[in-house]
Amino acid sequence: MSELDLLARGGVVGGGGAGFPLWKKLAAPAEQLLINGAECEPLLKSDQYLMRRYPAQLIEAASRLAAIVSAREAVICLKDHYAPQIAALSEVLKQRTFTPPVRLHLLPTVYPIGDEQALLHSATGKTVPPGALPGSVGCTVVSVSTALNALRALNGKPVTARFVTVAGEVRRPGVYRAPIGMPVQELLEKAGGATIPRYRLVLGGPMMGPLADEKDPGVVTKTLGGVLVLPAEHVLVNHAMLSMEQARVRARSACIQCRTCTDLCPRHLLGHPIYPHLTMRAFAAGNRLEPSAMLCMECGICELYACPMGLNPRRVQQMHKAELRAKGERPAFELKEAPALAEYHQAPSGRVLARIHAAQYDIPVPDEAVEVTTEVVRIPMKQHIGAPAEPCVTAGSTVRRGDVIGRMADGALGADIHASVCGTVEQAGNGWVVIRADRTAGA
Repeated sequence: MSELDLLARGGVVGGGGAGFPLWKKLAAPAEQLLINGAECEPLLKSDQYLMRRYPAQLIEAASRLAAIVSAREAVICLKDHYAPQIAALSEVLKQRTFTPPVRLHLLPTVYPIGDEQALLHSATGKTVPPGALPGSVGCTVVSVSTALNALRALNGKPVTARFVTVAGEVRRPGVYRAPIGMPVQELLEKAGGATIPRYRLVLGGPMMGPLADEKDPGVVTKTLGGVLVLPAEHVLVNHAMLSMEQARVRARSACIQCRTCTDLCPRHLLGHPIYPHLTMRAFAAGNRLEPSAMLCMECGICELYACPMGLNPRRVQQMHKAELRAKGERPAFELKEAPALAEYHQAPSGRVLARIHAAQYDIPVPDEAVEVTTEVVRIPMKQHIGAPAEPCVTAGSTVRRGDVIGRMADGALGADIHASVCGTVEQAGNGWVVIRADRTAGA
C-alpha cells in the first residue's frame, strides 16, 4: 500500500476548516512543505501542547511528508513567543539529521498569521494569487495535528481521537484528548461544567468558530479544535445572533465608509483585491453583489477588530459569497501590489483578544492533556470536504478502536472513518455510526 493510500485509509484530514483529505493534498509535488504551528485562533492551545509534548515526532512527520511531495525541505512555522515549543524543537534538530531537512521559521505574534496564505508569505516571501491555493507557488501547508496524525497513519494507526481546547467560563479549562464522536456537552461536563448559568458554546476559536446549537451542540470531530464557553450576552454571541436584516439597517445608518475594514484585511495586506467597505456599501444599498467578497477568508478582523462602529462586514461578506456561488459566478482577480507598510497594519494577537473581551479566558499551555472517555460515541460519516464515507458495519457488530466503520468510495474525495472506542454498534446509517463502549474490551 502506498503512503497516500495509508493516509486515506488512516482517515487523515486537515485538522481545521473543511477537513481536506491529506492524501489528496500530498498527491501534487511541492518545493517546500510548511507545518502550520501558528495555532491561528486566539485561546486555542492544542497545537502548542503537541509541539512541546511531541517535538521529535512532529519533526519526523514533517520530514516524511516533505519526502512524499518531493520537497527540498520542511519548515515548521510557529509564533516567535512560543519559547518552550521553540526550545523543544530546536533541541531535537540539534541532535538529529533529517532528510529532507527540517528547519524552524518564527512568525510574528499577530492574527491571523495562521492563515495558510499569510503564513506562507511570512515563511517564503511568496504570495499566493487571489483565489489560488499554496500549490500554485510550490508549497504545501499542513497543520501540526494533521502532521502528527499522518505519522501515526503511516505507522498503521488511524485517527480515533482529537486534542480539543476547552476554555472560557468552564471550571477546568485545558486541553482534552477526546474520542471522535464524543458529545460536546459531555466533554464540557468532563471539564467540570460551566461556571455560569446562561452561556453559549462556540465550536472552534473565538474569531471564526460558529455558535453551537443550544439543544444539540454536536460531537467531537476530526476538525474540532476548541470548545469555548461564553456568557450568553457576550459580544461574540451578539454578533453571531444578529439577523441579516438588522445588520442591513445598521449598515445603512452607521457605516461611515472609513475603509478600516479594508485597510486591516489580512488578504488585502497581501495584495489581494478585496474591499470589505465596498461590500458594506453594496449591502446597505441592496442593489448589487460585491465580487471581491469571494476572496474573504472570514477571519473576522474586519468585524471584530477593525470596524469602529461595531458593524458586521464579515457576515455581509459571507452572504455575498454564498449568493455569488449560488448564481454560479466565478469572478477573476489579479494580484496587486501590497499596500505600503502592510506589516504595520497587522493585528497583534493580544489586542485582538482584548477587543473581543476574551483576554480573561487565555490559559497557559498545560503540562499534560486530560484523557476523557464516554459510554456512547456518535460518529459522523462526513468529517471532511468531499463525499461522505459509507458505513461498512451494521447494528450489532462488535468493533475495536481503530476498526474501519466507514469506507471512502473508490475514486471519491474523502477518507475512511474509524471506531474511536471498543464496543457494539447500535446504529449504522443516515450518515452516522453509533457505538456503545465496552469497558472490558481493552484497547
